[in-house]
Amino acid sequence: MRIGRMRRVGGGVRTCLVRRTAGIWGSAVFCVAAVVAARLQPGYSHRSHHISGLAARGERSARVMVPGFLVLGVSSSMMPTPNMTVRRLARLAGLATIVAGLVPVSAPRCPQPFVDPDATVSDVGHGAASVATFALWTALPITAFWQCEPGWFRSVSGALSIWAVTGFVSAGAATTAGSAHRGLAQRAFLGGVLAWYGATTVAELARD
Repeated sequence: MRIGRMRRVGGGVRTCLVRRTAGIWGSAVFCVAAVVAARLQPGYSHRSHHISGLAARGERSARVMVPGFLVLGVSSSMMPTPNMTVRRLARLAGLATIVAGLVPVSAPRCPQPFVDPDATVSDVGHGAASVATFALWTALPITAFWQCEPGWFRSVSGALSIWAVTGFVSAGAATTAGSAHRGLAQRAFLGGVLAWYGATTVAELARD
């Protein structure tokens, strides 16, 4: 009986640790997936191509990048946060990320819905999921800044709120204009989001 209890307790501790560190390992897996997938897609440029292009239907890179999207979505959905409102937003962001991974773009160049004549229904679905994900990611540090403690976490969230809003606008403008730096703009925005995920994980670990 005692050995059985010890095993259950040990399993519970491991499960709890996985959940509490989700903001870190989910972000790390996504970044590694993007780097590895880019090597599988000839001619891919981190500077000028969107990350979604790595998950394009029929591409070898999708075998790596789609799981990357799913892992990031699951980690966002399960990570603990200092506030219930922020937790709901993180879960919604996780769900939107999963949808974006399961509904891929039709080509690596990411045809823009309603603008590019080659855009498909899949491009429309992926575009809608991506916009929702970006909006939720932007709302996360803003909400944390207004509602969460401790003080250092509020300060970090405030700084990343400015980063997120600026990055969201810049990434959207670069995509609309077809800028050669649109991939870089998207990654700059995503860097701020993943930094917030990491800071949230540290805040929760420190709380315990």
